[in-house]
Amino acid sequence: MRRILWTAVLCAWLAAVPAGRAAAQTAPAEPAKAADITPEAKAPVEAMCAFLAGKKTFTFSVEINEEQVYPSGQTVQLTRFADVAVKRPDKLYSRVTGDERDREMVYDGKTVTMADYDRGVYAVVDAPPTIDATIAMLADTYGIVAPLSDLLYADPCREILANVRTGDCVGVHTAGGVACDHLAFTQKNADWQLWVEKDKTPLPRKVVITDKHVMGWPQYAAAFSDWNMTPKLPADLFTFKPGKELRRIELKPLAEGQAAQGGGHE
Repeated sequence: MRRILWTAVLCAWLAAVPAGRAAAQTAPAEPAKAADITPEAKAPVEAMCAFLAGKKTFTFSVEINEEQVYPSGQTVQLTRFADVAVKRPDKLYSRVTGDERDREMVYDGKTVTMADYDRGVYAVVDAPPTIDATIAMLADTYGIVAPLSDLLYADPCREILANVRTGDCVGVHTAGGVACDHLAFTQKNADWQLWVEKDKTPLPRKVVITDKHVMGWPQYAAAFSDWNMTPKLPADLFTFKPGKELRRIELKPLAEGQAAQGGGHE
């Protein structure tokens, strides 16, 4: 996974993107190598990808616990909650609340609107006609790269396994109250774990990412719940109507060549 939940960390925007961070998160992929992934690890991931790819509309909730390392070396944990709705190929909605966050994102097939209710501002940018292309555009143009966006692609496994070096099945363990295949993967700068439900609905139930690129190796954990693969979505869910309390601002693109610098969470 590139850094694996668009929904939760698509929240550092609404200002010029810091050059170093944006560059680090949009580094080129590693040279192609044959990944050492056991059949026991690969099969559950492929089943999950096929299941998600086959659904045109779905919703879910997620609790995110993210560690941040201060310059002093001290680590603190922040907790956030996200509600997400996907309607392929060109609709996406998320609302993120919790520690230091009250954000909303709406993609309607033509534009992406991102609102920061804490600051009372929002931004609107033109977008391509698919979720896949919009995720790429936000990364390439604005340096907005968010963990777990891989799960929203039309072909999730192409993104999830792109930079994996090794993968194995730890065992059958519980996540979200259900039995799951507990899988562990390594990449150049990150280790990550994935819990995939052992059922006819092989849904992701939990993800934990250890960022080896940052001092202190902070972790990012996402626990999924309330999956609905046949939701009845409100007609206006993907239409953003700013309230009087919000002021529109401009989302500035990265400087040319900026995203190609630095390392990455490969």
